[in-house]
Amino acid sequence: MSLPSKTSLFAAAKSWDAGLLAQWLAQAPQWAHAVDSKGRTALQVACGVSPQSSQSADTNGLETAATLLAAGAVLEAEAPMGECNGDFRATALWFAVARGENLPLVELLLSHGANASYSLWAAVWRDDEAMCRALLQARPLLNLREHGETPVFYAARLGRLKTLELLLDAGADVSVADFKGRDAVDIAVARRLPQALIYRMQQLRQPRLA
Repeated sequence: MSLPSKTSLFAAAKSWDAGLLAQWLAQAPQWAHAVDSKGRTALQVACGVSPQSSQSADTNGLETAATLLAAGAVLEAEAPMGECNGDFRATALWFAVARGENLPLVELLLSHGANASYSLWAAVWRDDEAMCRALLQARPLLNLREHGETPVFYAARLGRLKTLELLLDAGADVSVADFKGRDAVDIAVARRLPQALIYRMQQLRQPRLA
């Protein structure tokens, strides 16, 4: 069997054709590390597919992702994202959370040790309680900042109350300030979030250094 072109390999990843990928990668496992014109690996492309848009028999792309991982795909490879300004990294897990909205695939990647820290903002954006719970079970770093905002600050600013509560339960620090010196309590007050929630956040706030 002749080796595929890079375009064909990425098309197979995007269409969740696990059988074809397995055949090609058995001959040329180095293709698991290839990147497309946007700097994405085949694993990231596969993870960015929504199950609702796929016609593949590979439910949720689980076999496709497992095939790529078995061939040596780097779980924590980072795709370039020009608009980033902070700790965020566009890994395969982020693609599964933000683009694919694919909880079963997220759980598979987490079972392989994917770092959940960079995907919390995406779960907050949709106020996706189930997704956020799955990420938090992996014990991510809670206080990373992107564009100056921690996930808990981001949740307060957007009024994403379900994920905000989950982040508070997990121990997120509401005292971490953004680039303007505001913390999550300040933004919760500004956004007029429920008073009981603001009170809870005030109780969790760490004293500010002089």
